[in-house]
Amino acid sequence: MQSIHIRCSLGLVVLAAMLVLTACGGEPDPGMKQIEVTTTVVPPPGVEGPVEVRLFQLWSLEGTMRHPLQLLEIVPAEANKAFTHTIDYPANFGEGLAVFAWIDTDGDGIHCTPTVRDDMSGLATVESVDSGKAEVTVTLTDACRAPGWFYPPAE
Repeated sequence: MQSIHIRCSLGLVVLAAMLVLTACGGEPDPGMKQIEVTTTVVPPPGVEGPVEVRLFQLWSLEGTMRHPLQLLEIVPAEANKAFTHTIDYPANFGEGLAVFAWIDTDGDGIHCTPTVRDDMSGLATVESVDSGKAEVTVTLTDACRAPGWFYPPAE
């Protein structure tokens, strides 16, 4: 009887270990590829504060579902200092990269409010990320603008 109990317990331990190894050591999602993005955010002279960078797929999906600016990731940054960040990018369902940034001039952590509209923002685009790398400079040019104000461009 003890032999059956030990074999059953050992079997459960082996099964649990296999599940953990499969979940933790699996291959990356084949629908995603890694893109290394180097970004520099340039505010106007004299404008200071924490910077937030939002990385978007420029165009996502196809046909009637196609739309611009699918948010991929949000990253803190410093003004006038290049940084490199690796993102998971949907490999087969769209193209391009948009990098939006804004600087929190009043330190409230909110991109503009009805009463304070001084947070500067900007957006830069990369048409193709097929190389697996992108280098982007985002110049902050407009106060209180969302990513959709910059892209797609007005016709």
